Amino acid sequence: MKTVQKGWVIAVLWVCLMAPSGALFAQSPGDPAPETVAALLKKQNSKLSGELRRIQREIAALRADLDKPRLKDVFAGIGYIFGLFGVAAYVAARRKE
Repeated sequence: MKTVQKGWVIAVLWVCLMAPSGALFAQSPGDPAPETVAALLKKQNSKLSGELRRIQREIAALRADLDKPRLKDVFAGIGYIFGLFGVAAYVAARRKE
């Protein structure tokens, strides 16, 4: 059984070595025309520019949204002010004693 497998391996190697170069591999098509490449690059560039503009608009919208104070921020500010007045009242009460 091993001799049969060994024979097949030798046969395949012999065919590969004796075949003309490139006969076993797919041939690549010739170079495309420069006009075709330029047209494809322009099309790809315009598509990427459009997507980049969309992303920049989304980033600007997110920045504008983050700049707005939220309800949580308002209550935090009010609590901070009450805390400062509480500390001031405590210090004033301790001075009177």
